[in-house]
Amino acid sequence: MLKRFKTPPGNRRVQLLILLVFSATVINIVFFFHLMQQNTESMEEIARDEKAALYTRRILGTIKDAELGQRGYMLTGREKYLMPYNQSIGILPLIQDSLTQLLQKHFSKAEQLNMDTLNRTLASKENELRRTILLKKQQEPGLMLDLVNTDLGENDMRVIRRITGRLLERCYAGMAKENHNIAETLKKREISVVLFSILVISAVVIMRIKILNRDRWNAGMFEAMKVQNVKLTSQQQELKNLSVDFSSRNTELEHFTHIISHDLRGPLSNINSLIAILEDDGAGDGENPAFKMLKNSSAGLFRKLDDLIILLRDKKGGMLLKEPVILSQLLAEVRVNYKMEIERSGTLIDADFEEADEVLFVKIYMQSILQNLISNAIKYRDPEKTNRVTLKTFKEGDMVRIMIRDNGQGIDMDKYGRDIFGLFKTFHTSEDSHGVGLYLVKKQVNEMDGDITIQSEVGHGTTFNIVIPA
Repeated sequence: MLKRFKTPPGNRRVQLLILLVFSATVINIVFFFHLMQQNTESMEEIARDEKAALYTRRILGTIKDAELGQRGYMLTGREKYLMPYNQSIGILPLIQDSLTQLLQKHFSKAEQLNMDTLNRTLASKENELRRTILLKKQQEPGLMLDLVNTDLGENDMRVIRRITGRLLERCYAGMAKENHNIAETLKKREISVVLFSILVISAVVIMRIKILNRDRWNAGMFEAMKVQNVKLTSQQQELKNLSVDFSSRNTELEHFTHIISHDLRGPLSNINSLIAILEDDGAGDGENPAFKMLKNSSAGLFRKLDDLIILLRDKKGGMLLKEPVILSQLLAEVRVNYKMEIERSGTLIDADFEEADEVLFVKIYMQSILQNLISNAIKYRDPEKTNRVTLKTFKEGDMVRIMIRDNGQGIDMDKYGRDIFGLFKTFHTSEDSHGVGLYLVKKQVNEMDGDITIQSEVGHGTTFNIVIPA
């Protein structure tokens, strides 16, 4: 009888690790959203304080300009000195009204009372300036000097300076407080990012160890089967079937691992990029576009995990279940997942699926194919050109050809043509090159009874043609 083998360890643990990383991602996103809300409120407070300080300084400067024009006209009688006076008196009510409305809406009762006093004093000062100018025009120097000697205008200016000084002190103190709050929020963000990075790295290391253990377990399993095949020739067929079964399971695990380690890098890269932007901008309310993209990237990651679980369950007789796939809809999902990379690189994506928009394929495979080829086109674009990616379908008898063309750096086919779809084969110096994407594309197309070819020239871009059954 055959020796009974234990089932391979680690499946449930790997799933738990994936769930843990996803849960940590969601928690981190919620925490970042909370911090961004705090930052947004602080930025709004700073903006209001800055606006109030600006209006206050403009009021003080404007009344000083008006007084300067008055004094010049009093001393010389020349009309040109009335220009700054008239301009200042003209714009002063607008500035007063703006500051009054701002204080009434967002500041305390004390600042509103100070503003009421300031408005009354400004009105008194304007009246004093107007009366002295009128007496000068009426050739009444004695009455004009009597009015000046009452010190009414000087007393008003002293009150104006005191009140504007109080308002400015309040604004500067508020700005300093909110800047301190923002600095504290940034510290919390940094700590959160460090903890999240440690968690993700630890999970990846543990998964890698479990995969190595699985490989060693498989190697031992095959060796044990070989020994039993020699000793128990009468059960050769049974051992052969068992070997095929284990080989299929190992291939499935390998493919599952490749998809997790490579295909999910796009959405995770989006999340990291968006987090960086939000840290720099300090924006994140419900209407913020960057925050919406962050939510979309998280949703894309969730859908990918969902599809992977379905992929492992929806096997029938060892075959993956095909379904009608709408290429235009799938491309729209890819655009969302890679929105940040597309916008940052200035990539233009043109698609024409008029001849064949619907194909019978495994959806997650087709999504992986489009993501890998578009991601490569962005990653290896020519910085001297506007990056363009063109997708077009052709109906060719009982086959459909999908063409994906870019105008990027291109590949030296004479040098790398034989290894173009090899695992861990890279052809550029980019640190982000892993040699997995094209291997997965080739594998997925072949598993669906299709074929893929490539034409490329250095400096003139690359064209992929994927031919699959209609």
